[in-house]
Amino acid sequence: MHPSPHELLELLSEARRLEWGSDAQLRLLERLRTHCPAHVPGLLLSSRALLWAKEDLVDPTAFFAEVEQLLVAAIESADRSPEALIGLARFKSVVRDSPRDAEPLYQEAASRALSLLEEAWAGLIESLAEQEKTDEAARLSQHASRLFPASTALAEARRFARLKD
Repeated sequence: MHPSPHELLELLSEARRLEWGSDAQLRLLERLRTHCPAHVPGLLLSSRALLWAKEDLVDPTAFFAEVEQLLVAAIESADRSPEALIGLARFKSVVRDSPRDAEPLYQEAASRALSLLEEAWAGLIESLAEQEKTDEAARLSQHASRLFPASTALAEARRFARLKD
């Protein structure tokens, strides 16, 4: 039976409390990945824990390939989320010593993160307006418009909030 999201988060929290790269942490994260191979936070934490644990590697090539595969799985499972992209970009830059391979991953992560921020600010402006927090909505709208001057989502949020352009 597949664990519930709550159970997965409990396993993840327990793993975060353990010493980085310890045998206990690695076993717990392996258990989490066995229960849910597509659990992105578990995949990302597993990749970092494995890198912390590396000592006297018998086959460094296989080891780093395994870590990279965890990060690729995280990207695929998370629909290319910024956090997962950053995880692989750091690996490419630091572990693989390939900033050229990391660059497009960082660029995509930044672009996706900005899109999320734009959407969040538009929603927050609308939410503030619905609560009649017009001054706060107006301040946020001005701030958001400086970063996203051509945003249709922010323009729609301003119209919804009855704010001046």
